Amino acid sequence: MACYGLEQLKTSRRRYAPAMKSAIAVILGACLAAGAARAQSPGPLPPSPAWVTLSTEQLRADFDTLWAVSDVHGRLEELDQLLVVANLVKREGEDRVVWNRAQPRQLLVVLGDYIDGGRDSVGVVLRLDQLSEQAAAAGSRVIALLGNHEAAFLADLKTADRHLLSSAHRRRAELGLHKRPTAEELSNSEFGRFLRGLPVVAFIGSWLFAHSGYIDAKDDRSAVQGYFARLASTWSHEGPERYLAVLDPQSIVSDHNWWRRRSRRSRMKGRLAELGLDGLVFGHDPDALGFQDVIAMDRDGWFIKVDAGMKDGGSPGMLLRCDLARLVRGTKLAMTTDGRPNCQVLTVDGKLRDLPR
Repeated sequence: MACYGLEQLKTSRRRYAPAMKSAIAVILGACLAAGAARAQSPGPLPPSPAWVTLSTEQLRADFDTLWAVSDVHGRLEELDQLLVVANLVKREGEDRVVWNRAQPRQLLVVLGDYIDGGRDSVGVVLRLDQLSEQAAAAGSRVIALLGNHEAAFLADLKTADRHLLSSAHRRRAELGLHKRPTAEELSNSEFGRFLRGLPVVAFIGSWLFAHSGYIDAKDDRSAVQGYFARLASTWSHEGPERYLAVLDPQSIVSDHNWWRRRSRRSRMKGRLAELGLDGLVFGHDPDALGFQDVIAMDRDGWFIKVDAGMKDGGSPGMLLRCDLARLVRGTKLAMTTDGRPNCQVLTVDGKLRDLPR
């Protein structure tokens, strides 16, 4: 028997004979239990190289603060400055920063598009590669996700433009490249190795983190699970084909402007809920949710956009900062408390500001 809404069940129960009331009560209890289970745990998605999963319990045990940034687009100086003011890294010399070991239990999520835009795309990738190792050794963690610009490079090396190759030229000593490096050399270097190791999405607590974030599936649990099963299957194969798949205009990496229509946002909430999720953090569009070049949240407290317009210089960048002590509610992460956002925005001047919505 299918589960009705709670009020429908109560109404139906009043119409049945007393002998049937206990049976209806059992069904009602089963429905409520199933609903509670769905609210408390993500849908059963098996492990895959396509994603990273951190439960709320792991978050509570291992981290104090959750940070997020997106769409750095080769702006290495700006990225370094953001991480310095966040006290996540320390400067050692003119062009070197290291993870701050004095501040453990930090989780930094970087949502893709490290290349194309600023003058040092290769430097951004190498910085994240180095900081990932250093953070792990210091009791923290960096999770870097794939963006559409990285996917485009890995799908077709001919997309590497002169700006990317100029950045590779300046970093040739670090990478062991020739004086005039080719895109193939760059792909075969540590730069390419790091990019090929990037997952597509991260399930962190009850939130989904992804570059675009759009789940192109029908509005039921099996369809949403099937969407991620296909993604995992694609990611089990190496080579350009896996990246061509996420370059589809409606993919979770590449879909622009899905958030513009209220109906699509509503359906996205339903698809997230089918996996036991209640929040999405995404980049990709600097004007998402009607906020240009700033980190912001939608009014309903389901979506946070973190593309702050660094690619075209719309801003020098921002970091999302979430104190996990405020965020964690049982097995869930709460975007708001009494209608106010639980996360803040850190700007390059070191000031924490309320999250616009």
